[in-house]
Amino acid sequence: MTLPIPRLAVFYNGEADRDDVTLKLSDSFPEGYDPSKPDVEVKVHMHNIRPQYGSRLLADCKVLSEYSWFIEAVRKDKETLGIEPAIDKAIEDMPDDFELKAFLAEHKSEVKNMCLTEYNEAETMELFKAEGVEEGIKQGISLRDTQKIEEMLRRGKTVEEIADFCNYPFEQVKAVEESLRTATL
Repeated sequence: MTLPIPRLAVFYNGEADRDDVTLKLSDSFPEGYDPSKPDVEVKVHMHNIRPQYGSRLLADCKVLSEYSWFIEAVRKDKETLGIEPAIDKAIEDMPDDFELKAFLAEHKSEVKNMCLTEYNEAETMELFKAEGVEEGIKQGISLRDTQKIEEMLRRGKTVEEIADFCNYPFEQVKAVEESLRTATL
């Protein structure tokens, strides 16, 4: 029995400039890995389907070309109109001979949810990143304060002196003193 040759493809319509490329799973492995170790190598052909890249796929597949047009129309208007009105406008402005228009209009709420999820995911990732940086700064400051308090305690300063001089909460200094005492027992 012969099996058909599997081919994996992914369509890219992101905002970054990317040419068509073949991605290999092994490119994600740590540097210096032994290429003979994996049992399977996976290759995925990434095709940029943004209209300005002139992908042959867009010429060969009308619906894919229409989808690409739709995404570009939303992208163009989302900054000035907001994402939801941009989706509505893109569906309304879509040429009547586009096969995709009736489908998008009929399933407008699902289309909006999909677009909003993708759009909000990018925003959410940026927010998580900012929150992570903020949390890291807070942890760094807390660690620095703890280290300062420990050093002053080792030099014989009292909890009251440290709290007064450094303007740390008394409870914070007392907690560091307790943990230092427990660690030395």
